[in-house]
Amino acid sequence: MNPRLGLPDGYGSVPEDMSHANHVDRRHTQTQERYAADDLETMQEARRYSAHLFNLFRAYLGKRVLEVGSGIGTMTRPLADAADLVVGLEPNANCVGRLEDAMRGHPRFVLRSCHLEECDRGELTSHRFDTVVCVNVLEHIEDDAGALRTFKDVLIPNGRVLIFVPAVQAAYGPLDAELGHHRRYSKPTLAKAFRDAGLELLTLRYTNPIGLLGWMYNAHISKSTAHSLTQVKLFETLVAPWALPLERMISPPIGLSLVAVGQKRSSITHAVDRGRD
Repeated sequence: MNPRLGLPDGYGSVPEDMSHANHVDRRHTQTQERYAADDLETMQEARRYSAHLFNLFRAYLGKRVLEVGSGIGTMTRPLADAADLVVGLEPNANCVGRLEDAMRGHPRFVLRSCHLEECDRGELTSHRFDTVVCVNVLEHIEDDAGALRTFKDVLIPNGRVLIFVPAVQAAYGPLDAELGHHRRYSKPTLAKAFRDAGLELLTLRYTNPIGLLGWMYNAHISKSTAHSLTQVKLFETLVAPWALPLERMISPPIGLSLVAVGQKRSSITHAVDRGRD
């Protein structure tokens, strides 16, 4: 256990063997720095992977969507093309300009340049969101269960929370700290965060096991502090065409990331459950 936090070792903290590593720990500054926007530009080259991610969520996507952490718009565009309304929250000014360029003129997109906790809760609730989408963002939030509770609170009954996060704490490396990750998740830790937030977990699965091998190499051998455009393009051209379709047939037992979908249960469902008790 981490005696200062009362949490398992490695949960929400940089591993001890990284304490003197040659990297910048951006866990508390990443929304103010250009690094995040530049990294998203590199990852935008992984077009097949982005399409794969969207397809993992497609069946759960509603019509009125709150996207928490829109970044430079990589996921925002397909969301807005599929939904009636997408309200995107993005606090990093370095991302906002690129996001505005990517989404300029889209009739179903509204941008709020702020952190979730800075938003007017009443204004968010008034949109009657049926879906909250949060892609590679929850790991940046220290109180992840608190964030999930907020997602639940702004949803209509039976609304869904769609989450995509990095997996396997053993893969935490210098790049995670540079990106501002408080943690990487396992199925038990992510499921607990959903339970603590009062969300009913509908699905929880790993994705991209090949990518995990590459991340482990970068974390523990090359000690990379930035995504490699060369590696991204190699994955996009040599791995993604066969590995990602294979996941539609065989769910991997481990992977670079976790996909989770939770639901806000209606008051009627809660009343039925209490009656059974």
